[in-house]
Amino acid sequence: MAQEIIIPQTRMIKARLFEALQVNGIETALAACIEAKHYPLYMPQVVDARIGAAKDSPLFQNWWTTPSVRVTGKSKGGKAVVVYGHNPNYFSDPANIKKAREEGLRYGAGIMPVPDFYALLDREDGKTVFVVDYDKLRAAESDLVSVSDALEHPQTIPFLGGRERAEQYLAKHVQVYGSRIGIWHSDDLDEKPRGRLLFLGYGEGDGLIGDYLDDSGCFVGVWAAEARECGLVREAPRKNAASVYSVNARTGPTMDELLTDAKVFVAPAAWAAFEKKVKARYQ
Repeated sequence: MAQEIIIPQTRMIKARLFEALQVNGIETALAACIEAKHYPLYMPQVVDARIGAAKDSPLFQNWWTTPSVRVTGKSKGGKAVVVYGHNPNYFSDPANIKKAREEGLRYGAGIMPVPDFYALLDREDGKTVFVVDYDKLRAAESDLVSVSDALEHPQTIPFLGGRERAEQYLAKHVQVYGSRIGIWHSDDLDEKPRGRLLFLGYGEGDGLIGDYLDDSGCFVGVWAAEARECGLVREAPRKNAASVYSVNARTGPTMDELLTDAKVFVAPAAWAAFEKKVKARYQ
């Protein structure tokens, strides 16, 4: 059932819940969201929705999975780091979640190909992509912590998407849930980069978590056309990424951009059929 949620700086929009409370539910729920031509909200957008919601909103009565990621690996210089990404990435494609699971999870974390990890790392901007020193995070608590101390935890700001948003969210958390919040992380350093989707719990206990890729999933999805109007859609990586992200997820070019770019490559005799197929895909 569609529910109305409030996202600051936008008009009120309707969102649908896509959930699969089963093993491998993350992949299933995310695929259902994309196939329904809905844009799955990333962690900062879910956080903004909670900040702007009433205390009795369903947003506070459920846990949420997002396509945002936490990936642990080594930089090109060999430094161990943890990257938090809130934009299209390797694991925002359900097929890649399935592939990672088939390749073998390590305590729920799946392998991200090195080129995709480097592409994510290269996008560090302190707004949608954050990089944390592995040793600093490893030394930090993974437990229930006082909200008054949570802002100084190395996971809080990158997980929630920036200091100002984190301050606002922690204040809201106190109002709704109480004076403690769960901040949970794991040691995912391996020979290859390993990642998890970010999960926002409810109550004191769940809090900020990197989810298992073979766990249940529950996404908030916004109709793609509405997401574009509200400026929620983020552009997909344009270079250095080894994977191609789903057009249906509306993280790639607009229909007009695609048609303009394709015109020089499609024979005039085939143009009408090509244009029809592209327009059908974007409906």
